[in-house]
Amino acid sequence: MPVQTGRLTCLLMALLFSAGCAAAPRKATSLAAEVGTTGVRGQVLDPDGEILPGAYVYAYRSARGGLRGPADFAAAVDPQGHYFLDLVEGTYHLTARWRKTGADEGPPRAGDAWALFPHNPVIVRPGYTARADFVLRTQQRTHIAREGSLASGDTGFRGQLVAGDGTPLAGAFVLAYRNADFRRIPDYTSLPADAGGNFTLYLPTAGSWCLAARTATRGQPRRGEPYGRLGAGEAACRQLAQGEISDVGTIVLTPYHPAAD
Repeated sequence: MPVQTGRLTCLLMALLFSAGCAAAPRKATSLAAEVGTTGVRGQVLDPDGEILPGAYVYAYRSARGGLRGPADFAAAVDPQGHYFLDLVEGTYHLTARWRKTGADEGPPRAGDAWALFPHNPVIVRPGYTARADFVLRTQQRTHIAREGSLASGDTGFRGQLVAGDGTPLAGAFVLAYRNADFRRIPDYTSLPADAGGNFTLYLPTAGSWCLAARTATRGQPRRGEPYGRLGAGEAACRQLAQGEISDVGTIVLTPYHPAAD
């Protein structure tokens, strides 16, 4: 009897211990879903972790327009930096913007801040609230990619843009060409690089693509403008497979000199 009682006690303790472990909460991530209302909620901050009241979060049903222009849904950020998008079930592409003018719409201007949600698209299920947090970065230039920019996809290139001294070049762009003729208009342009100079250039198809980088997207590079290529001559071109996001490493941008082109 004492032996059986001891075994029973040990069994009960093991069951209680395992139940306690199973009940331990899990740390939430930016894509964690909460049971309850249907939509997306989260927080919008600047790179220093400060609240950005007056910002807006926008939801687009399609990324074909480059996540610009009127959104399908929008939500204002409250004084605590939080927002809630009341959405129906579906798939959405999210972006957040803060405008110096305080407006809720309008073209981006120098001094505005924005961010694209890195895990787009977000799937919203009935009775669940997905979470999407943003860190907005300031747009220093008014030159931004419009035509020929894809906001998401499964095919393209990623990497980092830096100056000659290794400083990350936030807000610079990567330009994709079908061949090594860099004097013409690029076929596709990335969204601006983030605060760490990191970029993702989404492309619609596989094949050979030649990459350059600069701080503007229109016209020929100006003397002194930060400019660089993935490599010299044909070394600037890489073969890309469908469904591949290829890491090209670092592209160094230095002051442009027309004679060197």
